[in-house]
Amino acid sequence: MDDYTRLLDEGYDVQLIEGYLLVNDVPYVTAEKTVQRGSLIMPAALAGDTLTTPPDHTTHFGGAEPCDADGRALSKIINSAQHNEFLPGRPTDFYFSAKPPAGNYANYYDKVTTYVELVGRWALLIDPRATARTYPVREADTDDAPFVYRDSASSRAGVAGLNTVFTGLRIAIVGLGGTGSHILDLVAKTPVAEIHLYDGDVFLNHNAFRAPGAADVRDLRGQPNKAEYWAVQYSRLKRGITAHPVFFERGTVAEVSSFDFVFLALDDGSDREGIANALEEAGVAFIDVGMGITDTGSGLTGILRVSLSTPEARIHVPACGTTPDEYARNIQISDLNAVNAALAVIQWKRHLGFYADMASDISSFAYSVSDNLIAALTR
Repeated sequence: MDDYTRLLDEGYDVQLIEGYLLVNDVPYVTAEKTVQRGSLIMPAALAGDTLTTPPDHTTHFGGAEPCDADGRALSKIINSAQHNEFLPGRPTDFYFSAKPPAGNYANYYDKVTTYVELVGRWALLIDPRATARTYPVREADTDDAPFVYRDSASSRAGVAGLNTVFTGLRIAIVGLGGTGSHILDLVAKTPVAEIHLYDGDVFLNHNAFRAPGAADVRDLRGQPNKAEYWAVQYSRLKRGITAHPVFFERGTVAEVSSFDFVFLALDDGSDREGIANALEEAGVAFIDVGMGITDTGSGLTGILRVSLSTPEARIHVPACGTTPDEYARNIQISDLNAVNAALAVIQWKRHLGFYADMASDISSFAYSVSDNLIAALTR
């Protein structure tokens, strides 16, 4: 039996929320020698949906300063008074450190029950009915969670609270080639509500060599549609992914006019400018990416471009220029596709406020491969 199920079965009010393990209804004594209820919160190290070994021996506590039965602070376990809000509406006030002889707890069951006992033993002296084993009645988990399995990366990094900027967002990714598939890889790891994939092309060998992951040869033999192929792959992680196996054109803009954001990762042969103009007319915020790579004879060089266009600040830069011969060769490299995608997603997150934006006046920029520089582009 895993630790989480064991704690639930024994009546503890535990929850796994956005990569944190919460222990609610923990009885403790205040300085006034009254019994109150607090909560423990700690990052949850997960393997799939199963709690593994805790990363350390500490935990955070939400409530007043816990004391013994005489109203003296529990200084042996209180490391410091710290106010944090790792999850919205769930503040913590103290940081606990109760290190076991082995240096760390073998599992979460031992860690939780030890801290509950260290805090709660004094409450029992005042109120024999004070227990953390309250056997709460909970509804079953619903299927409207953003991920198929729990996200523990955000809690380990301490950024779960910032994830609220993604709540309810409907996103479209237009073009699932090298750059577009890498954009999907990054956006699928955010808790947006919906991701719509648009591409009418098929997924072939050359696509596999500039895309994230490792395609199965059986999939390649079947020549699947790109949008449908990637929807299947990322639905293993993310809920709310919808495939649209069609080429995106000006007329398709009406389908996404109510979306919150669009990523354009189109081939240079597409009607990029017409689609961008239609998105602007529809009032849709979007990022357009472009790549132009040429062979100098002594190595590849070129430009990767990212352009953010919003109703508040419209800007559109045409695709990075390539000659007809270079377009026919269509030079693209997986690492450059990944860089272009990462720059686009970082810009999107800055636009949302996930990242601090000290250069909000710069909406379009380019990375020069040979110079290894990022430069702002003028409007």
